[in-house]
Amino acid sequence: MSLKAQLDARRRAFAASTPPGIVAALEGSVAELVRAGLVRQALKAGERAPLFRLQSNIGDFVSLSEALDRGPAVVSFFRGDWCPFCRLELQALAEAHSEIERLGATLIGLSPLPSADSYSSFPILKDPGCRIAARCRIAFTVAPQFRRAYLALGYPEGLKKGPDRWVLPLPATYIIDREGIVVLSYVDADYTTRLEPTEIAMALPHLRARGNPSSSV
Repeated sequence: MSLKAQLDARRRAFAASTPPGIVAALEGSVAELVRAGLVRQALKAGERAPLFRLQSNIGDFVSLSEALDRGPAVVSFFRGDWCPFCRLELQALAEAHSEIERLGATLIGLSPLPSADSYSSFPILKDPGCRIAARCRIAFTVAPQFRRAYLALGYPEGLKKGPDRWVLPLPATYIIDREGIVVLSYVDADYTTRLEPTEIAMALPHLRARGNPSSSV
């Protein structure tokens, strides 16, 4: 089953088992992000990706520049494994990880709230306060009127209060060439949609065949 089919099924199941007011609030939060134009402002193909060195969910540090020394990188931002839609994406990426590696790329996940005990075959890095997401222009603050709905979706209620508590990234996936240039950018305000791993696998050979160009694929 494709990732899209799994996400669609999960969305229908959530809508069927959740109070309509919560569903409407979550849909309203997506509509507000669309109105704010975050997707239009986000990091795009042809731009240089911000470098980072962040700690993973198992304690080691991963550097984007070191990954790019070995080849292209696939960087996926997700909200956290508290989100059922993120969990489906992580599972799909984990299943595609060996193929992405075979095609010469490094797969990296970034989240402000990665779980220390979540299993993944690729590194999941903690992006505190969405600092790297903000440099990619995909970070946003959940508006107060939508926070109850986010809690119903699974957002951790027991987080320490602070200015970054409600800062999250838009779901986004970037393919970055060895020069640090974004060659594929996928960003969506709708948290229930994600890039299919098969599209990543299709883009990487195209990138290699063109000699690692600094252009969109």
